[in-house]
Amino acid sequence: MKINCIAIDDEPLALDKIRGYIKRIPYLRILGTFDNAISGLEFIKENPVDLIFLDIQMEELTGIQMLEVMTEKPKVIFTTAYSQYAIKSYELDVCDYLLKPISFQRFLNACEKASNQINQKAPTHRHTEAVSKTNKEDYIFVKNGHLVQKLNFKDIYFIEGMKDYVRIWMRDEKIMTLLTFRKLLEILPKEQFLRIHKSYIVAWDKINLIDRNHVLILNERLPIGRNFQKDFFSSIGKKRVN
Repeated sequence: MKINCIAIDDEPLALDKIRGYIKRIPYLRILGTFDNAISGLEFIKENPVDLIFLDIQMEELTGIQMLEVMTEKPKVIFTTAYSQYAIKSYELDVCDYLLKPISFQRFLNACEKASNQINQKAPTHRHTEAVSKTNKEDYIFVKNGHLVQKLNFKDIYFIEGMKDYVRIWMRDEKIMTLLTFRKLLEILPKEQFLRIHKSYIVAWDKINLIDRNHVLILNERLPIGRNFQKDFFSSIGKKRVN
């Protein structure tokens, strides 16, 4: 089972190192990196995150303060240069406490520990009233007013978040349904769809043009959010011919 993770650290070099370590571990899937806890919190509200690599000393909101305000917590591995918070970390039931500079072997050991804990409590099935889907299917059913409508993945161009609702854009139709990005990202095939902004999920094959930090789909110019740019352009680099 792939473990969805994010990294939060206000030091760019430390963030890059953690990102590089994550990419070396096959069972980890990195969803994003953030230079502050507030952006990380906003991302977690709308996305299925299993594990956070979290710095402690950050401006505005520390890693410890971030965990204290969360009601539902993913597993956490602290990555910090300060040893004095070790006792507090155990009170918060974190998986591990890594002191910088972090070796890859030590990082891998912490990930193995987190993986064991996550897989022990992994649900055997998922259910939602708004959407039903099996892994072999290439469609979903969503509520559309008083109807339940079938949508083929290949017909979806992009999805726009609107608080508790989403608007699903197709070539000749737009559907508004009561659903969160978090649920959608659990269901949509990751090889076909990518989140590019806190308010947008796009289908890779429907992107017509990339203009700096925007994509063009159905003549709509959609922004690529700052916290999503690194992952987006990294993925685009793998798809480019030259």
